[in-house]
Amino acid sequence: MSENQKEQLTEQEWSHFFDVEDLEGSSERLTIEASEEELEDVARRLQIPAIKSAKADLVLKREQGGRVIHVSGTFAAHIVQDCVVSGEPIESELSDSVEGWFADKDKTVSFATAKRDREADKNNNLEVELMEESEDPEPILNGAIDLGELVTQHISLALPPYPHKEGVVFEHGDENLQINEDSPLRKNPFEALKDWKEKR
Repeated sequence: MSENQKEQLTEQEWSHFFDVEDLEGSSERLTIEASEEELEDVARRLQIPAIKSAKADLVLKREQGGRVIHVSGTFAAHIVQDCVVSGEPIESELSDSVEGWFADKDKTVSFATAKRDREADKNNNLEVELMEESEDPEPILNGAIDLGELVTQHISLALPPYPHKEGVVFEHGDENLQINEDSPLRKNPFEALKDWKEKR
């Protein structure tokens, strides 16, 4: 990929561009790892205190007659989150699968996508059928796929929504606990009704 093409691509917090022309044969394996600066930027984007490491082992394959690039593999990340009960930092290891489909939509459109678009036109864009990603791949931009951004999205999906330290339990009425106003486990407004029912 030329420097001019790289400049035209949108840089994300963790961008690792792969030029699809470098995909020799039908498949290729590679490993990507975020730098310290990229880890800080991704943590800021995901609104968590820190990400200490993030790495992915990926396989890129040509499918559907070479028209589509299928990316699969796994990632591992060492993250730091705040306990939603005590506010203390929690370190944990995340690992999960990675998968994505990409195609150059300027050159070709899948039959499934063309059929969906035709049906949408008939229905005046109402009740558009949702498609599997494999049938409606993401676009390849300027001949490249941003593998770092793909992995970042999967890390985001794998984050525990309510992280809390083992053994730490929120008890109603404990004045020593400092619950952030935005915490998902902040005091429930219906808790008072529950207490009133128990007293009755």
